[in-house]
Amino acid sequence: MQELFNVLDAPDPFLGALDRQDLLGLYMIFFPGSTGEDIAHATRRELITRIQDSYSGTMRRPEQDIQDYPLRRPNHAALNRELLTRAKDQSVYWCRQANPLVSAALGQDNETFPWNFQEHLRAGDLVLTALEGTPPLIASLEITNLDEADQLAFTNLANFTDPISVAEVESMIGAELPRSSQYLADSVAEKLLGSIGDLVERPRPIFVTAAPCAPSESADDNEVLGVVAILQKASPHEPLLCEICDREISARPAVHLPQTHQDGLRLEIQDHADEVVLLCSDCHEMAHQPTLEQLRNYAKPACPACGERNPLKIIWGMPSFMPDEDEYVTAGCMMPFGTPAQWQCRACETQYLVAEFDDRPHQALAWSGEKFPH
Repeated sequence: MQELFNVLDAPDPFLGALDRQDLLGLYMIFFPGSTGEDIAHATRRELITRIQDSYSGTMRRPEQDIQDYPLRRPNHAALNRELLTRAKDQSVYWCRQANPLVSAALGQDNETFPWNFQEHLRAGDLVLTALEGTPPLIASLEITNLDEADQLAFTNLANFTDPISVAEVESMIGAELPRSSQYLADSVAEKLLGSIGDLVERPRPIFVTAAPCAPSESADDNEVLGVVAILQKASPHEPLLCEICDREISARPAVHLPQTHQDGLRLEIQDHADEVVLLCSDCHEMAHQPTLEQLRNYAKPACPACGERNPLKIIWGMPSFMPDEDEYVTAGCMMPFGTPAQWQCRACETQYLVAEFDDRPHQALAWSGEKFPH
């Protein structure tokens, strides 16, 4: 189980704060021979890992800019545009769905999907579903038909796994779409389907700011990131499962952002969605608990100079093993007079030990080189 949680580890804080454009600019410095095909499908985390693997020397932000933002769309142009056409006698119903996470999860199974219909639908019509969020996204296209019992049924024609913003579509058609579910005028429906087809073929960036990730709080701004992740990860007619424990989470998916500094970052929506981990509430709670290693580090004595925890352990004399530079610092073979320092602060490099006095038990004291203050 712990191995599953280990994949949630955050990437480098500096690289993790860069958007895709800055990362690719930096990537081309390290890998000047790379082609667009090499990096088109790489996620931000994959780019960061490659840069880290080849990194040496001082990290610098690239000075050059990329003219056209380098969008990553996992399923770019995979949709047949002919599906976005309607017959002359075919109407389009515009369905606005609240509860975007649950709607996205249950939308993989039309039999249990809680459609937000405000009027009776006719067989043979098209249904375009938009999920509320920040921003709202167009999620799917269905066609209505009658089943063997003469009841209205729905056949999925397309799931828009690559994000399409309602606001972007409105800008393209020059009209504001209804904020409630209703039939669209034929002229509006025609323009709407055409603009969606254009965005499938030539997607445009959608920039969003991630909110803090906490299991005890509902971050509405992160719901849209979960919607994109669900649409891309879920399989039709199969329940949505927690990525850690495999429990079904269709009725209550939790959006986890493992990157420590991701909240407050304004990135292209796909770059955020690539980091999303879909969890049950229990695993989301556990993902925010400190690891055993973090607890051990926190239990080490704080630096008396700056208060920083997680110091390096000082080794005096010739060590009998190869010290891990991330955990130990060697102080030399010449032992000092008096009590030697036990710890060295990672932040300010103050050396100190923990001493016990009658009136000051377990007090951390800075080491002057020969002795400690009384």
